[in-house]
Amino acid sequence: MVNDNFDVVLSVDRTLMTNHHGKEFLGFMTTGPPILVPEKVWMAIAAPKMEVDDIGRPREAPYGLRKIEAALLDAGIKAAVIDPDHLGKHLKNAKVLGIGHHDYFALGPPSSEWWVLTGKEPVNARYFKRFMEKPEIRAAKNNGLKIIVGGPAAWQWLWMPEYFEKWGVDTIIEGEAEKIIVSLVKDALDGKPLPQYVYVGFKDVPLLEEIPLIKNASVNGLVEIMRGCPRGCRFCSVTLRPLRHYTLEMIEKELQVNKSAGLDRCLLHSE
Repeated sequence: MVNDNFDVVLSVDRTLMTNHHGKEFLGFMTTGPPILVPEKVWMAIAAPKMEVDDIGRPREAPYGLRKIEAALLDAGIKAAVIDPDHLGKHLKNAKVLGIGHHDYFALGPPSSEWWVLTGKEPVNARYFKRFMEKPEIRAAKNNGLKIIVGGPAAWQWLWMPEYFEKWGVDTIIEGEAEKIIVSLVKDALDGKPLPQYVYVGFKDVPLLEEIPLIKNASVNGLVEIMRGCPRGCRFCSVTLRPLRHYTLEMIEKELQVNKSAGLDRCLLHSE
């Protein structure tokens, strides 16, 4: 029997919880508003629903969520990535909801350009707002659920404090979260107060050997091969993180995870 009693649920809206029909660059359609077709048609093309198991765990999930899932599982915490359409059956028991996003409020490129050009809100922001307004999330929050947000677009919450308050977000993590997430989640599970904002600086990022390897398949078989940059450009946040190259063994292990899930393709990602 599958254990579906998770203390930590990780999820995100449909614009990211999708494999874009196996064509990664179709995902860029979710950074713009629907053009010439209804929103449902636009989303059916760009972000179809994900294949899930009998308790709502997606076959593939965003790589960042998979990394956080792996860190929590390695620490012995009951955690799982759950499809947004299946949150209701899990949030009644979960104590923490973790969310990661590339562009929460469509403030980053290319979403911001689409917004300027069309004057319309891109679907990624629309769907994220609907995600946060889901009755099951609101009910769980009223019952004490802790909400921790992070990912590449974590900075956007600092520019949208009204939503931080409205939705009862407990903690924003800006930066690489694999090392800090375990202690934060343990504090949440123990009922301890959480910081509203955590910045993971140069000295706080995980060392190569501290970066967990994914346990379940990532969207379209994406696998990270390095992090950081040695150039030191002041305008780029990537250069604020130390350079780390994955070993061939680490890369192969994550490729095997995706292969075991039935994926016959991969994407190698670097910064």
